[in-house]
Amino acid sequence: MKCSMRSTSGLLIVLLSPLSCAHADTLVMKSGDKFSGKIISYVNGLCIFDTQYGAAIKVPTAGIASISTDVPYNIDFANGDRVVGQLQVTAADQTVLQSRTLGQAQVDVGAISKMVKHFDGPPATAHAGQAGAAATRDDKQYGAEVENQAPLDFLTGSTVLLSPGQVELDVNTTYKQSRTQYNLPDVGYFQKSSYSARLLQFGTALRAGLYEGVEGYVSVPVTYTRIEDVSSNEYTRDTSAWDLGDISFGGQYQLTRESADLPAISATLDISAPTGRKKYNDQTNSWKDPLNNGTGHWSIAPGLAFVRSTDPAILFGGINYQYFFADKVDGYNVQPGWIINSYAGVGFALNEKLSLGTRVSYSYVSNMKADHETIYGSDSDPMDISLNASYRLSRDWVVSPGVTFGLNNDSGPAALSLGLKRQFN
Repeated sequence: MKCSMRSTSGLLIVLLSPLSCAHADTLVMKSGDKFSGKIISYVNGLCIFDTQYGAAIKVPTAGIASISTDVPYNIDFANGDRVVGQLQVTAADQTVLQSRTLGQAQVDVGAISKMVKHFDGPPATAHAGQAGAAATRDDKQYGAEVENQAPLDFLTGSTVLLSPGQVELDVNTTYKQSRTQYNLPDVGYFQKSSYSARLLQFGTALRAGLYEGVEGYVSVPVTYTRIEDVSSNEYTRDTSAWDLGDISFGGQYQLTRESADLPAISATLDISAPTGRKKYNDQTNSWKDPLNNGTGHWSIAPGLAFVRSTDPAILFGGINYQYFFADKVDGYNVQPGWIINSYAGVGFALNEKLSLGTRVSYSYVSNMKADHETIYGSDSDPMDISLNASYRLSRDWVVSPGVTFGLNNDSGPAALSLGLKRQFN
């Protein structure tokens, strides 16, 4: 077999004789295993692969020896190169890239950082930093590219999901209601005592890929709360309020990518500003407490998050320490208790449109201090479980319904949520 060799933009190019086209995506593992089916996602050191047997598997990309695809892909390399082409496997299990301008070129699978199915036009190639008309033409193609992968929303906050320049807008609605009710036979046969609180929260979160492995976000919630307190027909009171909640912002840095021995590890930092409502009501007005939708204090929360793939699931978890800065609220010098937040969950990418996830969360809130005196009994340890699904409506839009159940008295009522996400770039 004749071949010639040259180096272009850090890639070793070996021109080979024509290869037969594959009829499905194929992974050849370093262990010798071979899978045939369809690539759902290839990013952040993890490949989600839908086999021909109907089961999606998750494998670290570090364990893949070679790849073949049945259609062109947008391929990003670790050195910054960006290519559009189709991958094929030779008889010697080597991976070859078929592109319009390079022809057939041997590539190292370990150097591929990301793959997204290509939709627009024939294969082309361009360097990430290339200038001129050719770069402009290909940049438009990449600006229009969309992640043709399972919407892994259950991993939000657990790993860096966005590449540099990608922006994601998430609009979320949450509803929860609490009600207690009992009869008042001493007042009248049909008389009731009832207390109900309803909360409707609208949240807007903007996430952006800032650098490779670095993601930032800002979240702005707005709440509507309505409370009704009834003690027979002769005594009823109610109130409602629209309020801006606590604005939060922060970032995430990918410390390590997943390997055969270690999970993917991210460092997180969350900061919250006291833009919400916070009142320490006296006993007469304590029925208004559900109007509170903020802490009344600045807080900072450093933490760590973990992701591990294990066929056919993705395991994830995290822990952080949240510290609140003391401030005066209602004339009191208040120091809220610190919080340890933790969670663990599992998710499944069923296909390129649908994923399911669940997580269990546990927090410990220490006793608060008021005027430098510890208020014993103000600690709590809420625990809950949440279930959610994410469905890709189109190339840019994802809808995510979910439900959260409190597992103890400190967790509050169950909550229903519905999110709509739009990705740009």
